[in-house]
Amino acid sequence: MKHYISNSKADFRFNREESAAGREEALKVNLGRLVYLISIGLSVAIAHIVLFYFFNTEASGTELQWKNGIIASHSTMFLVFLITGFSVIIIRKRGLFNKPCARAIPHFMFLFFLMLGTIITGIDQLITNAITPFMIVCFFTAMVLIIPPLLSALYYLFAYTLFFFVITHFQPFQDVLLSNYVNGLTSVAIAWFLSMVLWRNFVYRFRNDRLVRQQQTALQEQNLELSRIANELREVNKSRIRLFSIISHDLRGPLANLSSLMRLVQSDDITEPEFKELLPELASQTLLTSELLDNLLNWSKNNLNGITCHPKAFAIHEITSGIIRLYAGQADLKGLEILNKTDPQHKAYADPGMISLVLRNLISNAIKFSGKNGKITVYSKLSGEVTEISVEDTGIGIKPERIPSLFGDDQFSTQGTAGEKGTGLGLMLCKEFVERNGGRIGVQSTPEKGSRFWFTVPTAT
Repeated sequence: MKHYISNSKADFRFNREESAAGREEALKVNLGRLVYLISIGLSVAIAHIVLFYFFNTEASGTELQWKNGIIASHSTMFLVFLITGFSVIIIRKRGLFNKPCARAIPHFMFLFFLMLGTIITGIDQLITNAITPFMIVCFFTAMVLIIPPLLSALYYLFAYTLFFFVITHFQPFQDVLLSNYVNGLTSVAIAWFLSMVLWRNFVYRFRNDRLVRQQQTALQEQNLELSRIANELREVNKSRIRLFSIISHDLRGPLANLSSLMRLVQSDDITEPEFKELLPELASQTLLTSELLDNLLNWSKNNLNGITCHPKAFAIHEITSGIIRLYAGQADLKGLEILNKTDPQHKAYADPGMISLVLRNLISNAIKFSGKNGKITVYSKLSGEVTEISVEDTGIGIKPERIPSLFGDDQFSTQGTAGEKGTGLGLMLCKEFVERNGGRIGVQSTPEKGSRFWFTVPTAT
């Protein structure tokens, strides 16, 4: 029984979580209805004023009193409707629903309707025994304005009290008075019942709409999460396919060559002078394989979000010199000259390991695509708050149509001028690592004349 009563009370009131949103929704509904109601009410008021002003101009005594009372009441109605109508329009247009005056308007209009209907009913008692205006406003307010049951009960009680005294004042016949008392009480009771039903329906509809919105929001969030997971799975699958493709395409060849060379040495199929002649090629293959494995490791960690950026200040010239020494042997095989023209005073604020990998890939590519006796130059220059580092070569250059896709994730290795194998990952990693350090990367190239790869890093202060 207690559970049933609790549920019944809950049907007519908002809980703490619903209160603010529910009352704001009720206010918006009431103000919206008042716009239409007032526009109709203004027309009705004007019609009554005009008709009663020109109707029965010869009236006198009680009839004249009745006529003037109707004109006065409808003039008041017109004035109140006009002021309230403008207020409602401004509130809705500017979204001032949280203002106290906005919340008070529906309650004021509810009471005004009841008071106006009561007064007109009292005036009508001068010539008729009917209480039609009072009954109309009771039912009309109940069906148009959404008011909580407790407040509507107080409003109807006030209206009936006013009705009681007004009817007593204007109606001289006791038998008619008794009938009007009963009819007025019946009208108020029925109107309050209608008001309760409409309020309960509004609460029920509000809760259903709110539940539907919550479910829609939850579904949207779930769809977004599923979409995110699906995208991640596609990227993981794409990365997996790419990893196996690179391993089979670029790593298997150098390892197979190394394995064949080691078997020849192990089986004494080549002489010591022949082995010494192969040592530079062996060193080159080892360096390329190491470079490939390093890029694969960094690429895998980057795609698995396992690599983080740890910026600190470092000298650009110093790190460049170390990388040039690393590739000196590979450059000598092709008779290339690598010049370090970076300014010894220039310092970057970035992750040294990431920037080192970027320089290694760019220098390695410059060696790979340069012909014999070419030149590679690394230099730096300050540009505002960043330092630009460039790797310029005199190699074979890049066709213009290939430049837009150079830093994408769909690149495989391309053979160099001496048939060198690449990693297929270098430029993509360069772009990702440069951007992680807050820089940009780009390229200018002329076929058969050379290329210049550049990137920026924040300048250390």
